[in-house]
Amino acid sequence: MKRLLVLLAAATLTACEYTEVERETGYKGKARVNPWLAAERFVARMDREPLSVISWTPPKWEDAVWVLPASILSNESFTRRTERWAAEGGHLILLVEHADAETNDWSGYDSPPVMERALFAMLERAGIHLTESGGASADEIAFDGRIFTVEAASSAAVAETGGKPGVFASVETGDGRITVLTDGRPFRNRWIGENDHAALFDALVEVTEVEGRVGFMRGSGLSLWGLLGAHLWPVLIGLGVCVLLWLWKNLSRFGPLEAESAPPVSRGYERHLEALGDFQWRVDRGASLLVPLREQIVELGQRTSVRAGRRDDDFFQFLADRTGLPRERVFRALAESAPADSAILTRTAADLQQLLKVLHHPSQP
Repeated sequence: MKRLLVLLAAATLTACEYTEVERETGYKGKARVNPWLAAERFVARMDREPLSVISWTPPKWEDAVWVLPASILSNESFTRRTERWAAEGGHLILLVEHADAETNDWSGYDSPPVMERALFAMLERAGIHLTESGGASADEIAFDGRIFTVEAASSAAVAETGGKPGVFASVETGDGRITVLTDGRPFRNRWIGENDHAALFDALVEVTEVEGRVGFMRGSGLSLWGLLGAHLWPVLIGLGVCVLLWLWKNLSRFGPLEAESAPPVSRGYERHLEALGDFQWRVDRGASLLVPLREQIVELGQRTSVRAGRRDDDFFQFLADRTGLPRERVFRALAESAPADSAILTRTAADLQQLLKVLHHPSQP
């Protein structure tokens, strides 16, 4: 039976038809993380020194050309330093879309770059007008007296001030030059070998008279909302879990209410009296606490003994008979000058209170 099932499964699987589909997923190795790797090697074959960085690095005097995403110039400090370098003879090549390393060349979607006001102001000062909407495409680009066949399209448009919007604009500024290409794909690894893309890049590099390094910046501009969207949500989830745990711990849950617990013994009157006696003892006020009681008891006791006809009897025994306390405790309560400890002070005060209570009711035996 088992053999029959195995043969039946094998026959079913071998009878299935399938179709092989090849799909490009991108480069491997360095080309996957560096979209300008082919352009850098092209620069090296031009006997120039390529420089590759992943984040903002200000141009230096030994740099002749810089290729960077336009979104990198996100503040006035970056734009002013770059603008000053270009005016001193450098060539700044700004790529608007498809310009950072995170862009997937095999994906049909690319998020639009975030460009700040400082960038537009810098370009306006140079005589270049950049708009984020309108869109433009081109199959030819004219530069330095030559026509280059390209394939470029973007949602942004650029033009020299007063000129027709397109995908390319290049103007001289001071001793240098600023060039804007709204579509960075012609210079990326996947497309630089097509049409006249490499020739256009060569012309842009060679147009500057300064000999020096050619830098490539493959980072992207910093966006506050982009950073929050990428990194804040794990913090918010953790904070939400902590809040839920705190609510679960502190808020009352469903179910019957617990019975109210009885007050602890330490809250009884005797405990408070003992604590009071201990306090009076520690501050050495035992004598001042007992003297008023003793004077009042002696005065009332003498009056009571006279009325009872026992004036000449033992006074302590008389009080003992009236209260039912042993004579020794009555004597200690009235005659002991300094109690030995706080417990004796407390007991003496209690005996005095009992004597005072009985003497206030002389009708009682």
